[in-house]
Amino acid sequence: MSENKIINYFLKQAEIGDWDKIKLSNTEKELNLKKNSIKKIFSDKIYFLEYYDRSIDKLVINSVSPKDITDNNPSDIIQEYLMNKLDFMNENKLGISNIINFYFNNPKFYLISLRSYKLSTQIFLNQFSYSNNIIKKKLFEKVILALFVLSFKKWLYEDNTNSGAFALIDRGIKRIKKSTNLFEDLNKK
Repeated sequence: MSENKIINYFLKQAEIGDWDKIKLSNTEKELNLKKNSIKKIFSDKIYFLEYYDRSIDKLVINSVSPKDITDNNPSDIIQEYLMNKLDFMNENKLGISNIINFYFNNPKFYLISLRSYKLSTQIFLNQFSYSNNIIKKKLFEKVILALFVLSFKKWLYEDNTNSGAFALIDRGIKRIKKSTNLFEDLNKK
């Protein structure tokens, strides 16, 4: 089964404003897939962006080579990761926006999305080792997550060129480095 086939179909439907009309039974016929195959991936449409985020994360993590990790400092690698993630999602911005707007008053959707972003951040940061201080590690993850969520919001609603979101990421990384020692305990694996 093609992951891209499912992603493209759902994002295209969201883009043209048909998100509320998508039914898994219709998707089964449209994509010539078994409903169970789709349900194994996500059980309900409300989980689609979580699924999409995981697929984007694979692309982003693969875009940062092991050589990049060994040759650059961690703050540059994390900055590149955050920027690449927004850049990879850029072609689907309208569809993502329409899905988020559809679930505007649904707290469950936002909790699912936040959990997804948190997991993405943790998976990427697992490429580094952190000092034995678990509290500092969790704090660092939360700071990077907050920076991503803020830049994602700017990217989605305020920024046609990505430059504002990228500038926010750049300023955020610099501010974290300047006002905390969180990066000092981060080491390449």
